[in-house]
Amino acid sequence: MVSGMVSGIGSGIGSGMGNVGVGGLGGRIRSRKRWTRAALAATLLVLGALAAHGEEAPATAPSPEDLLRRMSEELTKAQTFRFHAEITFDNVLVSGQKLQYAGAADLTVRRPNGIYVDYRDDLSAKRFWYDGKTGTLLEVASGFYSQVELPGTIDAAVDQLEEKYDLRLPLADLISSDLFQRIESKALAWGYIGVHDVEGTPAHHIALLGDDADLQVWIQKDGAPLPLKFVVTYKTVPQSPQYEAVLMDWKLDTRVAGDTFRAALPKGARKIEFLVAEGAK
Repeated sequence: MVSGMVSGIGSGIGSGMGNVGVGGLGGRIRSRKRWTRAALAATLLVLGALAAHGEEAPATAPSPEDLLRRMSEELTKAQTFRFHAEITFDNVLVSGQKLQYAGAADLTVRRPNGIYVDYRDDLSAKRFWYDGKTGTLLEVASGFYSQVELPGTIDAAVDQLEEKYDLRLPLADLISSDLFQRIESKALAWGYIGVHDVEGTPAHHIALLGDDADLQVWIQKDGAPLPLKFVVTYKTVPQSPQYEAVLMDWKLDTRVAGDTFRAALPKGARKIEFLVAEGAK
């Protein structure tokens, strides 16, 4: 049976279709008292000031909330989009040694009911299709695949995959209908760090604090406010492993063929059942 993928901030940003042995925020962040959020935000403002030392700091720092909202709105209003992600992630051995692996993912989305993911890393390779009715997960190396009936919208389908099958798509929060709400509901505080480089592109750097994991987000400064990079730090896991995704080749509202979201299985692929998560209803 095909098992699920690991969780990350927002049950999706820091996750992959391999077996990285770490957990993340995954919906466990709870709102704190206002004074706690204010104190944490003040700490992040100090960090931002330190990061800007030696640079020409802006007279007024942009609002992290406004930047995150604009990023979310940019993705939400796109009826179709696709992007490529270069991923690195840590795996902590029983000995305590931390190993780094690399991977890549190509995601294509059609709102409200289409997802295609092509994921591969140093440990595994998987593909996932969702056409508004059926979800199909393929283990590329073995040729095993599983199919399951899913609800008719992306948000509902992703939630069912996580809750019933413990299956978390890589960077799944990015394809939700409200990325800001997913991030905001799990963050204790956020702060603006400065304008920093991502693969040669200036980007607004924002740091967010969570209970189990912290998140850093880089949002394109000029042009569309697209996310360019995420780093998740799993601070409650020994050795504080990290998950990093650099996002590129964004294409919004371009034509996507309908058959992109229908499973294209290789000859000889063998069907097996999805593994239902323990305790799932």
